[in-house]
Amino acid sequence: MQQNAEDTQSRILRAFTVLSSVRADWAGALVLNAGLDPIGSAISLAANVAGAVSLTIEQDPAVVRNALRTGSCDFVVNTLDEALRAIKNEIRKHRPLSVGLEGDPPGVLAEIIDRGVAPELFTSPTAYPEAAAHFRSLGALLISFAEETNSSAGPDGQIETAAGILEAFLATRAWQMRTFSFSSAAEVRAFDARALLPPETEAASEDLLRRRWLLSAARILPRDRRRALWLTDEESLALGVEPA
Repeated sequence: MQQNAEDTQSRILRAFTVLSSVRADWAGALVLNAGLDPIGSAISLAANVAGAVSLTIEQDPAVVRNALRTGSCDFVVNTLDEALRAIKNEIRKHRPLSVGLEGDPPGVLAEIIDRGVAPELFTSPTAYPEAAAHFRSLGALLISFAEETNSSAGPDGQIETAAGILEAFLATRAWQMRTFSFSSAAEVRAFDARALLPPETEAASEDLLRRRWLLSAARILPRDRRRALWLTDEESLALGVEPA
C-alpha cells in the first residue's frame, strides 16, 4: 500500500481531514470507493478513523491481499453478498469497518445499484460517472480524491475535489502538516501524549479532529515511527520537536 511510511501517513491524515471537514459524525455511514491503490488505501483507513464503514472494490487479487496484510482493510470478500452482510451489521451498530471486495468495479457498482445500496459518500465519481449520478440522486456526497481531478468534472459538473476542500479548510486555521520522526514507539507515544490536549480543556473540545487523529494513528500505523500532524507555526515551536 505504501511507498514509504511518511507518504502513507500523510495521505491518511489528508483524507481523514477531508472527511471530518464535510461531516462531523460518520458513525453509521457508508463510504464507497473503487481501487486499493495508495490513495484508495488511505481513504479506507481514514474512513475507519472517522468512524465510518467503508467498502472498496479492487479487481487485482494481489492488491487486495496486500491491503489485508498492511491493515488497509479489516477483511476481504469475493462477493457483494458477503460484503453486505458484514457492513450492514456494523452500520447498524455504528461501528467502523473497512471491507475490501475483490471484483470488477463496473460490474460490482452495477450490482450495488441494483441492490439499492445507498452510500453517504462515493469517492470515485470521475472514474464512474453513471454510478456517481445515481448515488447523488440518493443523496450521496461525491468527492474525488484523484489528484488530477478538476472541480468541473463529473455529472452536472458538481463533483467536489478533496484537494479543494482541504485547501479551504486549512486556510481558516493556518495549519500546516508537520511530520516528526522518532527512534522508538515509546517516543512516538510520548509525543502523542504531549500533543494531545486534555479532554476537559476548551481548546480540546473545539479540536476533535486532531484529538481523534492522535488517538487513532498508533492503532492504524503501529510500526510507524513518524507522526504527521496539522499544526500552526506557534504550536510547532511549543512542542519543542524539530519537524523531519
